[in-house]
Amino acid sequence: MNRNSAGFTLMELVVTVAIIGTLAVFAVPAYLDAQQNGKANKALETMNMIGSAIVNKYTSVAHLGNGTSAIASMKSTDAWIDLVSSTEVIEYNPSSTVTMQLLFKDGVPKSPFGSGWQFYVGSDSSGFATWTGDPPVLQMDNHPAFKIRDKNQTEVTATYTM
Repeated sequence: MNRNSAGFTLMELVVTVAIIGTLAVFAVPAYLDAQQNGKANKALETMNMIGSAIVNKYTSVAHLGNGTSAIASMKSTDAWIDLVSSTEVIEYNPSSTVTMQLLFKDGVPKSPFGSGWQFYVGSDSSGFATWTGDPPVLQMDNHPAFKIRDKNQTEVTATYTM
């Protein structure tokens, strides 16, 4: 038998598998952590996009009124509710509302975790916008706030104040 034949010895294969296994023990958790951090960052980015759209719409409908009547207010939920196209987020000119469908024609942006969003406005977050003075100046009373979070990743939450 010729000992100079091509191939690997059993010892070389065992050492190689041991090295690969050791690297995998450290690399896989680091990869999974990086993946979760990336999803969390994308979730915060999407929540900021949703929050900015709500704040901008609130500000724009607040400019629709005149006089000293309440012009715009956040729709109180007093519990976490699913944020879907039909969710009402702003009330204005007593009988009008703004839904998420008005803010996002293609529907509420998707969560990177695949679970959807939830929306919260506490009853203690009531407030409204009015016009006062000459020339008129928009006044915010009790600056209302709202929260958005991922449905299944409740630690990923953002709070917005008008």
